[in-house]
Amino acid sequence: MYFPYLRGRQFELIAIRDLASEDALGKIIPIIEPVKESFNSLNLANKILFEAGVKPFLIMNPEVGETCGDIEHYLKYIEDLENSMYRHAFLYSDNANYILDCLNNYNLNNCMIVGLDSFTNEDEFSLLCEDGRINHIVLLEPHRYRTLDRHIKKLDKNYIRLDDLFEKQQRNSDFLSIPEHKFSEEHLYYEEDNYQGFGDFTVLPREYVEGGSTPRAVVINITYINVEAENQIWIRHFTSDTNDSISNVQGKFAEATRKAISFCNKLPLSNSGIDELSGYLRDTKYPGLGTVKKITIKNHLLVIKSYLDR
Repeated sequence: MYFPYLRGRQFELIAIRDLASEDALGKIIPIIEPVKESFNSLNLANKILFEAGVKPFLIMNPEVGETCGDIEHYLKYIEDLENSMYRHAFLYSDNANYILDCLNNYNLNNCMIVGLDSFTNEDEFSLLCEDGRINHIVLLEPHRYRTLDRHIKKLDKNYIRLDDLFEKQQRNSDFLSIPEHKFSEEHLYYEEDNYQGFGDFTVLPREYVEGGSTPRAVVINITYINVEAENQIWIRHFTSDTNDSISNVQGKFAEATRKAISFCNKLPLSNSGIDELSGYLRDTKYPGLGTVKKITIKNHLLVIKSYLDR
């Protein structure tokens, strides 16, 4: 199983909505860290998730965004949400008392605990993982926690390794000089390594940045299965060429898209994300950078799905 870690920004939730509508999330369970105080986008997503029978995990105590910390904002939201498809997940940051209080006060079961790099008390995390109401455990880069990793593998629970894979550059134009390269091989070995699932931050950096200025360069990050490299997932960064100013973003998008579609046609790589990108090129339309990110997320999830469905 694949567990992509997403933030609850509009373009990320639309990607999940699109894939749920396509019935393309069978072996994909999203983990969503909400970043907005408002529930509007989550409500829209929940309606489609309900129709599709998809049950993602929602972080109750996000570490970024408008409403973060050990709070009850999202606990109360799920409690009051009609036909909620969201399952409870908690970020662990040496805050076992908060998590246990939530489990008790809201009578929760079948929850997820996520360990990023914001904790130091491994013993407390280990004990929390043993709680019967926790059945999914996510650990970022578990090779850094050998003792903890070995302990969790003995618990007979759904244990997911999470990796931060995207190599962010200082400027988008820096991607021009980066050749295609290996992105991930966890889909090949996670079961052999005694994990029940694997996850990443898709084709986005883990660092959370809200908004942003108009870029000098447009880059489209496309992942694909490289059959010549034993089915590893590789990534290629298709970058615009005229990057000396912030003007003509539509033209920059066309330059990057033309490269991406040419590559995908030759590979070949075809899915609903690539088809949407091709449609914008054909119609000479610029959908905005949020939609470009949505398309690359969709492609990444569909590439992984295509492998898991074999």
